[in-house]
Amino acid sequence: MNNTSRRNFLLKTSIATATSSLGIGCSTTYHTNLITNLKPVIISTWSFGKPANELALQTLQNGGSALDAVEQGIRLVESSGNTSVGLSGKPNAAGVPQLDACIMNGPGHSAGSVAGIEGVVHPITAARLVMEKTPHVMLVGRGARWFSEQQGLKIVDSAQDEKRYAAWLAKKKNDPQNKAKKPDNHDTVTLIVLDNNGDI
Repeated sequence: MNNTSRRNFLLKTSIATATSSLGIGCSTTYHTNLITNLKPVIISTWSFGKPANELALQTLQNGGSALDAVEQGIRLVESSGNTSVGLSGKPNAAGVPQLDACIMNGPGHSAGSVAGIEGVVHPITAARLVMEKTPHVMLVGRGARWFSEQQGLKIVDSAQDEKRYAAWLAKKKNDPQNKAKKPDNHDTVTLIVLDNNGDI
């Protein structure tokens, strides 16, 4: 390929790229207008997220922020007793439910999270408090639990963990299909809220 044909190739490629970008821009504008007309938007994962969506919507309708809606929706799932998230979720190899939670706030681009936290009924609230009351983004393990206790969050007795672990072991032993490998058997939930102000 000589210099002239390279120049022509680059010129044509640049024009094609610019044209493609214009098309994408038009498409994005259309989708932005569509989203603007459909607020609020609430999305969660899995079937057990539906009640979380409903509570999140109710929270928004009662004047709460997108952040309030996410926290309340996830709190509902954490305390629902299902075996996916919260203290009734799957334990670690030692039989202890260690929980994680993360919350993010579009305005201000802030985030807070906890990981490996034990005995805290609502890790999502602990994560929000990390975001709002500390200079940190994440607290883990005993430090996260201590912080939660200092903030007055509900903590449960670990004696309950032994019963849950025994039940989990029995169920796991009697499960020849190994449900842990199935895509619908997981230990997390996501809840995203776009409120009427466009905040996420």
